[in-house]
Amino acid sequence: MRRKPLPKGGGFLLSGGYLPDVTEVPHMELTTKVLLIRFSSMGDIILTSPVVRALHAMLEGKVDVHYLTKSAFADAVSGLEGVEKVWTIDHTTAEVEEGLRNEGFHYVVDLHDNARSAFVKRALRAGEGRTFDLTVDKRSFDKVLLVRTGWDRLKGQHVVERYLKTLTPFGSPFEALEGQGDGGGLTVPAVPSARKPPSSIVLALGAAHAGKAIPEQHWAAILSGLAGQGQALQLIGGPSESKMAGRLVDGAGDHVVNSCGLSWRETFEVLSNAALLIVGDTGAMHAGAAMHTPMVVVWGCTSPSLGMGPWKPHPSTIQLEPANPERGRPCSRLGNRCRHSTPCMHRVSPERIIDAAREVLSQTKP
Repeated sequence: MRRKPLPKGGGFLLSGGYLPDVTEVPHMELTTKVLLIRFSSMGDIILTSPVVRALHAMLEGKVDVHYLTKSAFADAVSGLEGVEKVWTIDHTTAEVEEGLRNEGFHYVVDLHDNARSAFVKRALRAGEGRTFDLTVDKRSFDKVLLVRTGWDRLKGQHVVERYLKTLTPFGSPFEALEGQGDGGGLTVPAVPSARKPPSSIVLALGAAHAGKAIPEQHWAAILSGLAGQGQALQLIGGPSESKMAGRLVDGAGDHVVNSCGLSWRETFEVLSNAALLIVGDTGAMHAGAAMHTPMVVVWGCTSPSLGMGPWKPHPSTIQLEPANPERGRPCSRLGNRCRHSTPCMHRVSPERIIDAAREVLSQTKP
């Protein structure tokens, strides 16, 4: 599939000029270098994985995709199929700008669209060459409208669709993936292709904001309700969840395993062998969707209507939203604010979560 010519025609716009049509240059070996930018968060980075594969499907010849992210999130990219090299920053883009300029990228696909990514694009435009930029439409204003007024102009569009639409100057990314027999699902690196027998029910304790975090008393009730299912109950989360996990294990017994503090690579491995994942609106939810792990997803102050729900999840996945809201949802884009007198997460009862978990397990038994 040939790339759709970009503006000014006569070839494809590249750093330092235009490349002639390869049909006019016999035996020309074409290598296109693309820099993809997404700094955070872990979930968002996982959600960009179909874009990497779409670039390879849409661009003719050899394609080298480099990925720029924060060091903390490199586990979601390092070793990902289709990524040639991972660049990371700890604090500022100045750490890598000189090295990036030396690569001679033809295209920059900016899936973050903030000041930092703008600095990178400006650095790559410096000098005689020019790198063509494709920048995501984050639809931030539409998300603000949805939160503040309830006016839904997103109409169910998922963020993965927004990311892929960034590539439309090359043609249709959806058709390109379909032409490769690619369903456009999420992927993460270094996960075994063959599943082992499911070993545990995994409970993901962590969340970036309180409005996405399942309360500790809910977790205690869930552990009690799922005891005796014939599988271990495994707790995952970051170091900040370790104390909560310790209290939950002390109150539940030997059938609960505290696995908080694992690396993301180790977490991916756990999720790939899970019989069930119970999770909020977090990076673990997107990792679970990538693993095709059956899930119970518990929503609080955010909502799937913002376009951040699980993308192509396991068909048995159940999503639960708060009962009887006094006002419309979502309360906030990030889960950092709740507008209800009874917080959203408290309005998804442990009993609903336990019932949903048992339903998913009944559907997925071997």
